[in-house]
Amino acid sequence: RTRHVGVGDSAGKCKAVSPSLRSGLLAASEAAQLAAKMQEPTAAAIGEVQAAFGADPVAAMCLYKARSTLQDGLCTKLSFPNTPEHGETVVDEPPTMPGGKDAGPNPMDVCLGALATCQEISYKAFATVMGIEVKSVACSVEGELDLRGFLGVDESVAKGFTKITGTVTVDAPDASQEQLDQLKGAVDAHCPMCDFLSGTCTLTLDVKTQAPTDATRDDGSLSAQAIGELGAALGADPSAALCTYKASSKLEKGLASSLTYPNTPHHGPYATDEPQSMPGGQNTGPNPMDLVLGALTTCQDITYKAYATALGIDVQRVETACEGDLDLRGFLGVDEAVRKGFQVIRGTVTLTTNADEATITKLKGAVDAHCPMCATISDKIPVSLTVVKA
Repeated sequence: RTRHVGVGDSAGKCKAVSPSLRSGLLAASEAAQLAAKMQEPTAAAIGEVQAAFGADPVAAMCLYKARSTLQDGLCTKLSFPNTPEHGETVVDEPPTMPGGKDAGPNPMDVCLGALATCQEISYKAFATVMGIEVKSVACSVEGELDLRGFLGVDESVAKGFTKITGTVTVDAPDASQEQLDQLKGAVDAHCPMCDFLSGTCTLTLDVKTQAPTDATRDDGSLSAQAIGELGAALGADPSAALCTYKASSKLEKGLASSLTYPNTPHHGPYATDEPQSMPGGQNTGPNPMDLVLGALTTCQDITYKAYATALGIDVQRVETACEGDLDLRGFLGVDEAVRKGFQVIRGTVTLTTNADEATITKLKGAVDAHCPMCATISDKIPVSLTVVKA
């Protein structure tokens, strides 16, 4: 199997390459390897990849993956099957949320981190193709969310982000304003994360169960009473439920970004990157599209655990695995009719519990109706990003 990766996407596994295109893809691979050695993307190398995908659209179909497991409290451990060498990332809730221990950033912050780093990679790639020298790209984004929706305090309140805003700072000393405007137009039209968040995506999440054992018993740090008290407090004071999630990152060399979360600056920084099969990629961290799937899996973990606890259902562990289909021809501008973001996302949630089928069906209904990341994926979220010159 041959792996091809586009800028702003993961080391997703692509379809097998037809023999007739092997020589063309080898040329693209050689160009990518040369660019990787130079640690910077080149227009020629990106062009080779575009030509290869244009000749064989099947080769541009990629699969991105994330997997996470939650056992104690709301702390979940996240990994990326396409790049297992990068290990696990801990995702958690703050202590203000029952069961939260602040062991890592929140899933919604992680989602914004995927957007910020995808923007940076997209700007670097399109600037390279357009012949604009860019020294660095930095992106800071914020998303507004009302916790009353997630907690079921007010069903009329949106469960996911209501809007996302941000600023992209491009350090391109020799670029004219006209060039920056053209660059922004290209990125706005092709960034996979912008397309993904501002559009809608088919999302299918199945649930299965497995029997608990002594090893799967959680620490009991999450209680229905604490969740109920928080819900009552937010119902009495809706303004207290308004949250602003944040991510900030910067790309300087190649396609690698250093990502931080301003709400939890003591965690990180985190690395994101492209694999070496993409011009400029060095594989120093997971990719933005894998990262946003990780935001979904960890948000599912937390939502299932919270609602199981609130409903008095003994769920000892939650494991979620998701994968998403993405056609790189859209991002690379090979075919403008192709969607730039995910087309379909599939996943499986495995609950460690002795609960019967009817109880699990009830629990799944509650989670489907309140999971912030599911809502963010299923709804069209207004995304407004301003570009400034450094």
